[in-house]
Parts: sequence; C-alpha cells; structure tokens
Amino acid sequence: MKSFFIYLGIQLKADIRDRGILMTYYLVPLVFFVVIGSIFSSINPLMKPVLAASMSIFAVTMGAVMGTPLPLVRARESGTLRAFRINGIPDGAVLAVHTVSACIHLFIVSIVIYVFSPVLLHSDRPSHPGLYLLVLLLILLASVGIGILIGSTARSQSTASMISMLVFLPTVMLGGIMFPASILPPLFEKAALVLPATYAMQAFSSLAYGLNSSLHPAFCIFVLGGFCIAAFILALWRFAAVIRKQ
Repeated sequence: MKSFFIYLGIQLKADIRDRGILMTYYLVPLVFFVVIGSIFSSINPLMKPVLAASMSIFAVTMGAVMGTPLPLVRARESGTLRAFRINGIPDGAVLAVHTVSACIHLFIVSIVIYVFSPVLLHSDRPSHPGLYLLVLLLILLASVGIGILIGSTARSQSTASMISMLVFLPTVMLGGIMFPASILPPLFEKAALVLPATYAMQAFSSLAYGLNSSLHPAFCIFVLGGFCIAAFILALWRFAAVIRKQ
C-alpha cells in the first residue's frame, strides 16, 4: 500500500508539471465555466438552475476523456508500463493510480464549479447536496473509466486524441449539457442514451435539484453504475492484453 501512495504522489506531480494535462483538467474547463456559463445563463433560462451540474459534467468529461488517456499511452510508448510488469507491479495497480490521480484533479475542479456557480452565475444550489455528490462521483468514475479504456486501447497518442474527440463532442452536443435533451430531434435523443452524461444530467435534475426528468432517477443511477463497472473491467482486460504483446 505504501508503494501505491508513492506511485500516486509521483503521478500527481507529473500531472501538475504537464502543461497539456493542466490545460485539460483545469484551465479550459474553468474558462469554459466562466465564459460560456455566463452566456448560457443569459440566453437559456432553462439551464440556469442546473448550471453547476452541467458545467461539472463538461469539466469531468473533458478532463477524463481527453486528459486521462494520454499519460497511459505515453507510459506504454516509453516502455514504463512494461518495466512495471517486469518488476511485479500488477496491471490493476497501474490503472488504479491513474484513475485516482484523474479523479482527484477533476473532483477539485467540480467542487470549484459547485462553490462558485451560485456566486458568479447566480445558479441554484442543489436542494439535496448529498445526492448531488453521489451523482458527481458516479459520472466522475464513469468518465474516468472511459478515459482509461481509451488509453488502454489506443495504439498511439494521435489515435487516443481522435477517439477522445469522438466521445467528447457527442457528449457536449447531445448529453443535455448545452441545452435540454428534450429539444433534440428524436433520432439524436435516442442516440444520447448511449452517453453517461445523459443519465448524469437527468439524475442531477431529479435527485439533486428536485426537478422533473424524462428518465427515472433510480434507473439513471443504475446505468451510471453499469458504465463504471463495464468501463473498468474492459480497460483492465484490454490493458493486460496490450502489455502482454509488448
């Protein structure tokens, strides 16, 4: 366990020194929160009450999907992961360190958004903060799990970036972050059901804010939990397969 925390500390320091990671985890999501959030709070009153939730989903999705895969791919390309396996470090421990590191960064950003959204953008505070935290943790784990899966699957950094973009853009456009999913064309509304952000937004609205939602909140929680489990199982399987081939 001591070795795990040492490795985690090293990974956190590496993340902080990486300008690309800082941009993806902190700078871009927070700038988007302040600038775009203020615009949406003015032109789209329907989204203003849940602005903290929607901006948190954006920050978590961007950081997890676009920031998490690259350190894994770089470590594999440099031979670091192979050295870990030769020295007896389990694959699960490597993925766990990258997962916890990403979750720490993104949780910090989400808390900043939660605290300052009512102050800067005059959004509503959740009527049930505990349930807000539950949904936040689920979308955080689901998104990071998808990011880890991308990093375990992509053969190069360019491939990882392309796959990440293919996941991130539909999430932003269809997941109910920018505007209510109910106004989407029927085809796109059905397509949005494959995105964790859709269920997170519905769960935030109904559980944390007490608003009406088109999906039952218990079903949303169940689906988000399923995304978490499936993503990490697939990531561990794929990661082990890739390392064995090296």
